[in-house]
Formats: sequence, structure tokens, C-alpha cells
Amino acid sequence: MHQQITTVSTFVPATTIEDRQYQGRKIAERTEDLQSHAQGGWSLAHTATIPGPGGVTFVDTLTRTPQQ
Repeated sequence: MHQQITTVSTFVPATTIEDRQYQGRKIAERTEDLQSHAQGGWSLAHTATIPGPGGVTFVDTLTRTPQQ
């Protein structure tokens, strides 16, 4: 068996106090994406954060070993 690898990238923008709900929704979307992958047998192997002037990009690396 060989291991499968995939990544999920999520950009979370920097916000002002007025836009925090939008930022919270982006974080919730990331959580939903990871939960969906976990239900499909994927495991979170690593998370990298890439800061930028407009916000932060999360790059989650997921792995799974297919059942045969």
C-alpha cells in the first residue's frame, strides 16, 4: 500500500474590528474542510502558516493509506 498526500489551503484575511465576523467564517470554513477530509479517512500531518500583508494562509497537509 502506498500513502496518499493532499493539501488544503485556506486564506484568512487580516481584518478590522468590523470585519471579524468574516474572518471567523473563513476559520470555520477551514474547520469544516478538515472535518470533511477526516471523515474520508484523511489525517492531518502538518500545518504551515504563511503570513502576508493581507492575512495568513494556512496550508494543511493531509495523508491517508487506502484500504485494500
